[in-house]
Amino acid sequence: MRIVFLAVDDEFAGEMQKYLYERHSDWIVGSVISTCTIYKKSELEAVRFIIRTSGIFYFFQMVRIKIIRKLFGSKNKELPSSLAKKYKIDTFYTKDINENDSLKRLRDWRPDIVISTNFSHFVGKRARDIAFIGTWNLHKSYLPKYRGMAPSFYALLNGEKSVGASLHVIDKGFDTGPIIKQVEVSIREGDTVYDLNKRTSEIGGKMLAELLDNMDPKSIHPSPQPFGNFPSYSYPTRRDIHEFRKKKLLFDKI
Repeated sequence: MRIVFLAVDDEFAGEMQKYLYERHSDWIVGSVISTCTIYKKSELEAVRFIIRTSGIFYFFQMVRIKIIRKLFGSKNKELPSSLAKKYKIDTFYTKDINENDSLKRLRDWRPDIVISTNFSHFVGKRARDIAFIGTWNLHKSYLPKYRGMAPSFYALLNGEKSVGASLHVIDKGFDTGPIIKQVEVSIREGDTVYDLNKRTSEIGGKMLAELLDNMDPKSIHPSPQPFGNFPSYSYPTRRDIHEFRKKKLLFDKI
């Protein structure tokens, strides 16, 4: 088995990857890490976009969480970069997975499976077609609900009782591809966005490792997602943030 991970370099992607590393690091031949917070935007453009779309409160909440979690959070958390370094896995940094240099690196690794874990890029057809078996995504919701961005935020905002983790084939849509496996995750009283992101990433990562441990991926037959009016979400709007705060919901407790 030859597996390549795609990721942003954060702890949620690390949670998704670490269980497979622990069981079968010899299967992992490459790690691709995004160099941009938002696909095809510089850091300055990303800051402007987030403030314009979601407002200054949301922006500072994200900055605050990153800083405080880095200073006072668990010292045991793993990032994709630290996992790759720990297990001596070849790592490639890119601002666009669809550029020729990125595609060449993917081809050089000759992957059976490419797995996106909290990755911020649109994965185009040329990139999707490189893997021998398929290109998959591990998403932090129970698809087809909450496709796109910020599923934990919107699940809390909408008063859901559960969320989930879904492993699916990547197609030309956003989180619309056939389902390989998924698990439901209960929302507990007092859960924050961070809590749900962490729990769904951890449970999803375990699900992924157990699936590949127990099944030949060539024998997997993904199931199409149900038809229906299932919206795809983007960054929260200022109105979404206002409603979130009005309901006394939290991004994090730390």
